[in-house]
Amino acid sequence: MEENSPLWLALREAGRRVLSLGEISIEIPVKHHARWHRLILNMSDALPQRITFPIISTGQHLVIRDTNSRMIVTNHEAPSSMDTLWLPLKTDLVLPAIEQMCSELLLAGYPGCEGCGFRENEDGWDEEMSRNNLHAFLE
Repeated sequence: MEENSPLWLALREAGRRVLSLGEISIEIPVKHHARWHRLILNMSDALPQRITFPIISTGQHLVIRDTNSRMIVTNHEAPSSMDTLWLPLKTDLVLPAIEQMCSELLLAGYPGCEGCGFRENEDGWDEEMSRNNLHAFLE
């Protein structure tokens, strides 16, 4: 996948959200549970200051929610809320890519690294622009 492509940017944002949002629940198919439990262990090693970690449950597709209902979803029609990061791809393609993005961000020191996002001097995520760019990119 080409770095800085619309898909790469959306997956990178998904990785940032998994690592930086507070209490989140992750619904994924059972066959992905073991890999994501390993990722959560890696998060605990890399983020000793974090006291809550994602809770994994079984779902047919990827759905990630935090306590403020900010979400990441796959395999659905485009959600109406622009607070929801929409990845219009099959769950089996998205899950390994988000896992990889999370691992890369952790290795870079995120969320404490400069230029990794969710910092005051960086622009917020523009979901509407992302959806438009993804639509054009994936056609």
